Amino acid sequence: MTDARVRRATDREGIHCCEVEVHTDDAETPELLAYFGASFDNDYDMIAVVKNDAKSEIDWYDNNMHTAFTDVSEELFDTPTMKTDWGRRETFKEQVLSYPGIRAEIGRLMDWS
Repeated sequence: MTDARVRRATDREGIHCCEVEVHTDDAETPELLAYFGASFDNDYDMIAVVKNDAKSEIDWYDNNMHTAFTDVSEELFDTPTMKTDWGRRETFKEQVLSYPGIRAEIGRLMDWS
């Protein structure tokens, strides 16, 4: 991960959450959107990670309901035996939440602070 910023509070599949734009140094997934919602342990759960397959030159309208947004949570965090690699998933989650200002901004937008 090279950069992260909270874009907005939103609803995803009926869950109130925050959308965080994440930039990586991975050529296949240079930009991801990670969605964080409330957790029972007073932190945040990572609900989903999606990537935008649209080309900005052609599809300039930033619409997360567009079919170009593909959920890549399983692709990023599943093992070859189709089990979630919780260590890798939690590491990514913590990297995003630990980026300067991310936790505080999510708390502000979700009114949990």
